[in-house]
Amino acid sequence: MSEDIFRLAEKKDAPEFLELLYSAFQPIRNLEIDWPSARADLDMVTENIENHSAVVLERDGRLLSTITIRFPWESDTPPSKYPFVWWFATLPELKGQGIGSKLLTYVEEHVLRDTLKAPAITLGTSARKHPWLLDMYRRRGYEVYFEQEKDGDIGVMMRKVLIPERFDASLLGTPTWAQ
Repeated sequence: MSEDIFRLAEKKDAPEFLELLYSAFQPIRNLEIDWPSARADLDMVTENIENHSAVVLERDGRLLSTITIRFPWESDTPPSKYPFVWWFATLPELKGQGIGSKLLTYVEEHVLRDTLKAPAITLGTSARKHPWLLDMYRRRGYEVYFEQEKDGDIGVMMRKVLIPERFDASLLGTPTWAQ
């Protein structure tokens, strides 16, 4: 049986990483949602890998899924004072096999909660244009803490508390894109 490997993406992974994003985000492009991940090019992917923590799940030398962690100190205008995840993608042909869930659980529990002791994790999604993501994150324990209607859609920020005794809701703030 093949072993799943969790690791940080490296610059040499950029072309395969881009292929993974491109195929996974085709439905987002079809819905005309303008997310950076949906229109990424090789330079954007390389910059993402070099400047953030892009975690991948690899099996038999093939990237199956990825999620990027952005930390508050990486930007003058972070979406939150807690780690923010984005560019979450899994190869479409593996949909429904739990690959993405396995990677997200690894990032939430092993990387953020157990290793970095992060009290919470945040993410952003669209509530109107693809509500299935909102429902998926809710089933995983995420809660909406901010929403804003814009251009016929509802942008939603969600949080998941990882260490309740260390969580401070006042650190969530208003996302910079909403100000």
